[in-house]
Amino acid sequence: MKPTTERNDSLVLGGGVMGAAAALALAKKGERVTLIDRYQPNHAHGSSHGDGRIFRFTYPEAVYLELARQARLGWDELTESAGQPLVVTTGNWDTGVAGQVQLQELEANLRQHDMPYEMLSAEESNRRFPQLSIPRGSVALYQKDGGVVLADPAVRALWKAAAAHGARTLSDERVIAIEIGDGGVRLATESGQRLSARRLVITAGSWTNSLLALVDLELPLEVTRELVVYLSPRQPSTGSPETEIDHRVGAMPTFIDYHGCPPGPRQHPTYGLPQIEVPAVKVGLHHRGQKVGDGDESSTPSEALEQATVEAARRLLPHVRREPHSTLTCLYTNTPDYHFILDRMPGENGISIGAGFSGHGFKFAPVIGEILAALVLGEPTAQGLDLFAIDRFASV
Repeated sequence: MKPTTERNDSLVLGGGVMGAAAALALAKKGERVTLIDRYQPNHAHGSSHGDGRIFRFTYPEAVYLELARQARLGWDELTESAGQPLVVTTGNWDTGVAGQVQLQELEANLRQHDMPYEMLSAEESNRRFPQLSIPRGSVALYQKDGGVVLADPAVRALWKAAAAHGARTLSDERVIAIEIGDGGVRLATESGQRLSARRLVITAGSWTNSLLALVDLELPLEVTRELVVYLSPRQPSTGSPETEIDHRVGAMPTFIDYHGCPPGPRQHPTYGLPQIEVPAVKVGLHHRGQKVGDGDESSTPSEALEQATVEAARRLLPHVRREPHSTLTCLYTNTPDYHFILDRMPGENGISIGAGFSGHGFKFAPVIGEILAALVLGEPTAQGLDLFAIDRFASV
């Protein structure tokens, strides 16, 4: 007996934070939408899992600051429906030597957009934020409105909200065939599911090119497996501000350390988040992971990367232990310029794609979901998207 084909208006392929946000945005517009993922929500195989992600306005590009403003409104709205906090305001702290280009660019963009900030000397910063230590001659830029997105709760809330607005959700379904025709797209899954729709949104993270290969397309994406290290405070939190240095979220800001980083997109700052669910500070070296194949789940970061991360933390965080509490890996899907891909695929095929979020996209999910919904529906977006267009890559 020939399997039946379920008909939809739109399909969203990939149920991480971006796909869930796109499914929610489409469902809100009245679309019959199905969200499909090869795993269960909040799985640890990709890029959307963990206890937290940095939410910041401190970008040198105006477009990212504006996207952050819109995304924060989206997170606040989702927080109301979820009934639990999804963003914790704790401030962002960026450091480097006095006059460093990265800090000058951040300061200029914040000033242009009337965002409050403070530029602190090393002495002022060390006194105000004793969890972090910088040497004389360095400075810290503090922006009070940033914070932490609670990653796993955020993904769960997006899936739940999408379903509440009528979206169908399919977990543990691996797509093995995509057929594009005049009337839209048809998908087949390994379990025998058949789905069709007029439109398709692909938000598949490190599996993006593996899926696009099914329709003879490819994007210039590189996948890396990254590592974060959790380092416990030397003294556990007691709740007494007079006797402890508090590393918990809400008391300690997120941080990015640009010391030693040259200007330009390919830099490797140290970044971190305060203690959230794991009783330890999260520290990583941005874009220092090894290149892996699309969706590669078997590789592990090198011991040298773990040691380098701990050494970077040793210089910056004087009150944490040197032996890791634990480590966590995730996948970055990178474009050559580290900017996102948010675009319709070439031709009249009704396919839109969100990809290449390069380890800093999570915070923008609510607004990116709205952008992807508008793109696939052929509607105008409130944002200029030239920076994220596919045709900026000559090879595509």
